[in-house]
Amino acid sequence: MNLKTQLIWTFISIIGLLAIITIVFSVESSGINFANSLGLNSQFQSSSQSSKPGLEKVKVKSVVDGDTIKLTDGRTIRYLNIDTPETKKVNTPVRCFGPEASKFNKDRVDGQEIWILPDKQNTDKYDRHLRFVFLSQEQTDKIENSLNAQMVRLGYARTSIYKPNNTYEKQFWALQKEATDQKLGVWGSCSRPFEE
Repeated sequence: MNLKTQLIWTFISIIGLLAIITIVFSVESSGINFANSLGLNSQFQSSSQSSKPGLEKVKVKSVVDGDTIKLTDGRTIRYLNIDTPETKKVNTPVRCFGPEASKFNKDRVDGQEIWILPDKQNTDKYDRHLRFVFLSQEQTDKIENSLNAQMVRLGYARTSIYKPNNTYEKQFWALQKEATDQKLGVWGSCSRPFEE
């Protein structure tokens, strides 16, 4: 191959490379994930995505009470596997430690971006979305890191399991035993906890 032919091929190669780089940058700047378009998404996942089925990053609009929140997308989230003392139930007085549980929840999630994770059943009969709540994606590796579990562990809530959402039943009963043994929260502050 003579010098002239080599120069032509080098020029063509450079033009081709520049074309590829231009395409990649224009695709990325348009909001399309180039790795995803090549089928490499599992190797180049962004921090807002997760391999856990159903895990979502959402924003809290308001806190209803200790175990219920509203999201900016309009959904109501009911925390899985727990029940906090009533503060807003119609025809029911405010229960012992209910305001404390609501404040604990509000202080952690109100107006925040959180991560939510379903179990087996997606919604309840009131069309509330049933979820575990995590304050960061890094915490989602263990159910004991969920806000649901923390509230039971610290005595702001009791364990409340409804099948088929019983995947983590043993963990939640163990956390409640810890709280009752140490008389934490409702278990030490109320003479008859969760009296209905």
